[in-house]
Amino acid sequence: MSSARYKYTTHGKTPSRHIPISRCDPLKTPAMKACNMDSCIRPRSDSTGEMGDNKRRLVSKQGNYRVRLENVDTNVLTNYIRDAFTTLLDAKWRWILLIFVMGFILTWTVFACLYLLFSYINGDTVESYDHDHCITNVHDFTTAFLFSVETQHTIGYGSRASTTACPHVVILVFIQFILGIGVQCLTAALVFTKLQRSKKRGDAIIFSQQACLGIVDGKWQLMVRVGDFRRSHLVDVKGMGKLIKRTPISNTNQEFLDLAPIEFKSEGGGDILTLLWPAVMYHTIDENSPLWPPENLHLFSDFSELIVTIEGVIESTSRVIQVRTSYLPDEIVMGCKFQTINPGIDDDGKYHCSYFDISTMCPVMENTPQGRRRLEYLSEGYM
Repeated sequence: MSSARYKYTTHGKTPSRHIPISRCDPLKTPAMKACNMDSCIRPRSDSTGEMGDNKRRLVSKQGNYRVRLENVDTNVLTNYIRDAFTTLLDAKWRWILLIFVMGFILTWTVFACLYLLFSYINGDTVESYDHDHCITNVHDFTTAFLFSVETQHTIGYGSRASTTACPHVVILVFIQFILGIGVQCLTAALVFTKLQRSKKRGDAIIFSQQACLGIVDGKWQLMVRVGDFRRSHLVDVKGMGKLIKRTPISNTNQEFLDLAPIEFKSEGGGDILTLLWPAVMYHTIDENSPLWPPENLHLFSDFSELIVTIEGVIESTSRVIQVRTSYLPDEIVMGCKFQTINPGIDDDGKYHCSYFDISTMCPVMENTPQGRRRLEYLSEGYM
């Protein structure tokens, strides 16, 4: 995904794709941060929104994989060549346009050379009227090139045409016509499929700059907020996550990477998210969660990164899209939940919703006796 900024109206301000929030008072641990219990945490309009981009991640905040493949086996390269169409789709637009143009120029030039060769063998390049020409009015490369273009694209101006004097030239015309249709279909399909790809659609999906970890409805919940500010929203949206645990290998610069999948649910407990306005995804921390038990949550259970993926279907094209981001432990705020965003009603009866509060958090731990005891435990042990 691109790291460009995206403009949309939010009370006269223009936040970036990952809307920043002000920092909480940190616990004296290298992992988690505790939430300020006095008030909600509001977004800061003067922040750049690039927090944590210079840190070690497997997935950047913009959703790009930060893994470089080295010493690739030749069999892998062979597979890239065998699946040439997908390889070309992954190429940049400048290479696609170059292939599109060169596909036509090369076929025009190759067949023009063949036409000129047959005309030269037949003696058509010498002004003579005592023999039948293979191609009328073709006596140099320019006229052969024009005949090649006219043949491949069935232009047919009438001044140049093949004759029955050279059957091999007639067969060559058939071959060029067939290959020309193939070149047009392949290049057109390549450009059309490239235009139809949904990479740029993912730029309209925004995540909260930080994640929340707190007690909601008596259960520990890991929360991430996501929003879609396009008018045509994604359908069948699902959220999923992966927890990354790093284990350094002694005497090397390498490390073991363990992946633990986690499930995210909607606010109603279902698998499908509705992005009519910013929605919160919940992961319940129970006996089946990799983050269990809660006593280790202040260290994020020794996990070093949370990768969150949103998958949905574009309503207009029915294509599947995936959008990713990641959170480091110090980007997960403990003891908070996201402030509820309620759509308002305009004078004309239409609803409006502000995306400016997508990262606003409010404290929740003091709302229950269990939360207060948990907060006291954290304060005594780590403050």
